[in-house]
Amino acid sequence: MLTAGSARQATAIEVPQTRSLLMRVRAPLLATLLAVPNAYWIIQIEKVRDGPYPTSISLLMNVLLWLVLLLVANALVGRARPAWQFSPAELLLIYSMLCVTSAMAGHDFTPVLVQLIAHPAYYVREGVLPQTVLEAVPSPLVVQSYDALRPYFVGNSTLYRWEHITAWLVPAAVWMGFIALLWWTMLCLVSLVRRQWMDAERLAFPLVELPLQMVEPSGTLWRTRLFWGGFAIAGGINLLNGLHYWFPTIPEIAVRHQDMAVYLTDHPWNAVGWLPISFYPFVIGIAYLMPTDLAFSIWFFYLFWKAQLVVTAWLGWDITPEFPYIREQGIGAYLGIGLFLLLGSRGLVQQIWRHLRNPEQSELRDAGEALPYRTAVYGLLLGLVGMMGFFWGFGLRWYVALGAVALYLLMALVITRIRAEFGSPVHDQHFSGPDHVFTRLTGSVGYAPRELAVLNFFYWFNRAYRSHPMPFALEGLKLAQRVGASFRTFWLWMLWAGLWGALLAFWAYLHNAYRYGAGAEFFQGQLFGMEAYNRLNNWLSLPQEAHRGALGATGVGFGIAWGLMWLRSRFMNFPFHPIGFAISGSWAMNLVWLPIAIAWLIKLVVVRYGGLPLYRRLLPFFLGLILGEAVVGMGWSLIGVAFDIPAYSFWGQ
Repeated sequence: MLTAGSARQATAIEVPQTRSLLMRVRAPLLATLLAVPNAYWIIQIEKVRDGPYPTSISLLMNVLLWLVLLLVANALVGRARPAWQFSPAELLLIYSMLCVTSAMAGHDFTPVLVQLIAHPAYYVREGVLPQTVLEAVPSPLVVQSYDALRPYFVGNSTLYRWEHITAWLVPAAVWMGFIALLWWTMLCLVSLVRRQWMDAERLAFPLVELPLQMVEPSGTLWRTRLFWGGFAIAGGINLLNGLHYWFPTIPEIAVRHQDMAVYLTDHPWNAVGWLPISFYPFVIGIAYLMPTDLAFSIWFFYLFWKAQLVVTAWLGWDITPEFPYIREQGIGAYLGIGLFLLLGSRGLVQQIWRHLRNPEQSELRDAGEALPYRTAVYGLLLGLVGMMGFFWGFGLRWYVALGAVALYLLMALVITRIRAEFGSPVHDQHFSGPDHVFTRLTGSVGYAPRELAVLNFFYWFNRAYRSHPMPFALEGLKLAQRVGASFRTFWLWMLWAGLWGALLAFWAYLHNAYRYGAGAEFFQGQLFGMEAYNRLNNWLSLPQEAHRGALGATGVGFGIAWGLMWLRSRFMNFPFHPIGFAISGSWAMNLVWLPIAIAWLIKLVVVRYGGLPLYRRLLPFFLGLILGEAVVGMGWSLIGVAFDIPAYSFWGQ
């Protein structure tokens, strides 16, 4: 089977090791400084404004634009002072750090936490939520001062007042401690699987292809006509549509999603729900890097989910709310894949165990790794126990806390594996975290109010997994491997980038909230917080028993995923992939299923009639589609933020 990894072997970048000292100082410092405007930019476009939403995409478009600007500046510096130029390893370290800081400020991460901290005291005082909600919430985890919260929601104020800063100081510090534990644990887990996934299994890592080729010293990509052809098509579409946004008399090229369900008005076809079609160039570019069987499985199973809805309505089974429980089927598939990964990692666990007992006789070696295996194992256990203790200390039973944290890390591992092996353009999987799974499948009646309130806080890092930071850590190590850089250097600076990025996310969100008003001029300032606390209010006022239908659907999804894995192990050319089944039922897949299908058809024809040589020859064109959309599409958002004017959003809700 042809994958992006096949083409990658011919493009490995080799750089001298003599510049590692400079990389430790210059590159991380520049990334740290660039993270400040980057965080402000993300909060502006994803929260204050209505898009674009770059952190909801697997390949971060804002960071690609930063990399282009850095390459331009680097070329100018090289003309004047060649010795001052950044090496490819330094550029990729900056890229990796900005990916991590962007994920921390992303649409489904720290900004959701800020909303959960701000909402209960204010909306109880405003009469939107009952007092029982605030009484159930541990006070150190939220802001208690109504006087500090009112300007946060209303705006026309500033964060930089002593009473505002002190009101946020305790909950922000408490949650920063948790984020530090969470990020440390992820990085330890990444360090443990690095050798197995990169060296033993040689996963493809399709999403690192573009940044690697962008910084290649020979500059082959930038001299390829096909690349500039793809760049011109995607960039030209975004340029024209951006001008159309300001001047409607200029025609546009409709590539953003449009709902086709409005044309399906008869029963049972109207049960299909939201059925958008789109032609996003960057999605076609990313999907070209994916294995053909996964691309096929994604669009096939997307239509399979829609067929379930239609057949359910035709048979009259839609009288049962939420049937056929597509979300729970997806959760079951994720759990099945996660368990399969754990079982498949038995050999790695045995190797690590032998290494811990006798390093000298182990096939594993600490030399060259990001962390010694002993440090990574103990660090993982420390992080797991620390996070369990965090939630246990605030009122959640220890075994519930342990199960919830373990379930989250399992989901994180599956998402990281999906990206490392296949490079899916999106992976959101809404409302599938421990907070949903525990209360939905086992019921909320067995939990005390404080436990439900603490479990509700899992919502901020489990609402969806679109901006998950863990995959970027592993991809950063892959970039380090490809340029011959130190794993430890990249690992340590990504650790710093995660902490710095979370802190900047707090700052950027609060700065904009006190200026514009999270409940006033923010487009996305309070929705996620209201979702979480309305749910908590429902748990408290109307406790639910275990949902048997959802539990059964989870089992069905688990069984189908395992069945597909078994069939793939028995039949070499079996076309259906369990990961395609798992991720195709998510919300974001509505936006990209058709571009993925287009890329699948193109790649199928290319591989069948041209083989590997034609695939390699055409690859720059599809990389150009990605970068053209990133540069011009994100460029419009940069202009909008810089001049405080509305601008075209190439990737919106």
